[in-house]
Amino acid sequence: MTVTFTAAHRPPVGYAVSCCCPQATVLAPRFGSYPDAQEAADRANAAPGPRDPLPGCDLPEICPEYPLYAEEVDPDGEVPFVEFSNTNVVGVLEALGFPLTADAGAACDALEAGLPLEVPDDAAVIPVAVVDAHGQLGAGDFRARVLTALGLAPEDPGVPDLRLGRTVVCGRAPGYLQRRLRELYELADWCAAHGRDVAWH
Repeated sequence: MTVTFTAAHRPPVGYAVSCCCPQATVLAPRFGSYPDAQEAADRANAAPGPRDPLPGCDLPEICPEYPLYAEEVDPDGEVPFVEFSNTNVVGVLEALGFPLTADAGAACDALEAGLPLEVPDDAAVIPVAVVDAHGQLGAGDFRARVLTALGLAPEDPGVPDLRLGRTVVCGRAPGYLQRRLRELYELADWCAAHGRDVAWH
């Protein structure tokens, strides 16, 4: 469960058969339609024996064990993205001036009340954050929000991991917010250079 910031979608210039590694998709042969690419993927997946990693594959020891897919090819090639867990994105959105306005069923009160929650029989409730965050903004405006957040947000002290039996609720390292805001600034720079909005979903 994540929220991803990336460039706003543009119609693809073609389709490729890929393991989903970004550079493998960029380097793969092009197909004119999604059905043609899917048919080629089906043929490759049905072939007997082990498959070699694709050129540009980031995980050559792992990807050949999984099927290939038909992927869109973006007109700008490999598009950067910044991904957040649903728990961590809440603070990032607030720092950017996009506070969540979720209804009662969409937010988990436990995230505000702290962990763990006390329940009968010495058990613990482990809340799962469900964040329905999506939007789109011009790259220049988004970059300005990131700069404002970097200037105003206090240094993130971090949050320690929490262990509940065999379950670990991951925290975040000190300075996390500032580091991720700098990544978002780089994304906004890329979007501005390519004439695209920043979108998140």
